[in-house]
Amino acid sequence: MKKILILALVLTLICSVFLVSCKEEVKYDEAEIKAALEELLPKSYELNVIYFGEGLPISDDREVIEEFYNSFESDIEQINYHPVSADSPYQTEADLRAATLAVFTEDYSEYLFQRAFAGISGQLQNIEGETVTHNAMYAMYIEMNGVLTVRLNLGDEAIPLGREYAVDEMTVKSQKNGTVVVEMPTYYNGGLDLYVEVRLVKTENGWRLDSPTY
Repeated sequence: MKKILILALVLTLICSVFLVSCKEEVKYDEAEIKAALEELLPKSYELNVIYFGEGLPISDDREVIEEFYNSFESDIEQINYHPVSADSPYQTEADLRAATLAVFTEDYSEYLFQRAFAGISGQLQNIEGETVTHNAMYAMYIEMNGVLTVRLNLGDEAIPLGREYAVDEMTVKSQKNGTVVVEMPTYYNGGLDLYVEVRLVKTENGWRLDSPTY
């Protein structure tokens, strides 16, 4: 009886390992991966402009801007943030967050949210431990008094955008645990540029990009 129990236990362990291995080796149909990229990449281009380019459009309506200024109790002599325009695709921080999470994974989105809504700061120290430099990027967007505002002159910090991916020429490099890495040629300014790897993750809400696309 003891030998039978041991044999059963060994068989159970082997089956468990086999099932785990099978789970890790799930293969997704390339047509499904291609369809996900064709849906997500164009949306990521729009978000790249918002997070890394010139940002959301700013209102040029003087009445709107003055009404925004007047909503504060204290006098504001100078402000570096203006309300988004009436035709901005996103009027609230919540709207922009939701749109981002519909394209990117939570992990990558969190980096974008930190950059956009909190800002990024950093400092370097010399060998004696003294701070010698301090770099800071202030929040790009702040929602104040119920109004989403944009930091002025974001275009001065914008990085070159416009990279486009040739999804039809993608090559699947790896698949494991719901994560797929594909490589595609990209085009910039109308010409062939670089081959770029893009990571996709299968979430409970569908495929999401887990890497930058700019």
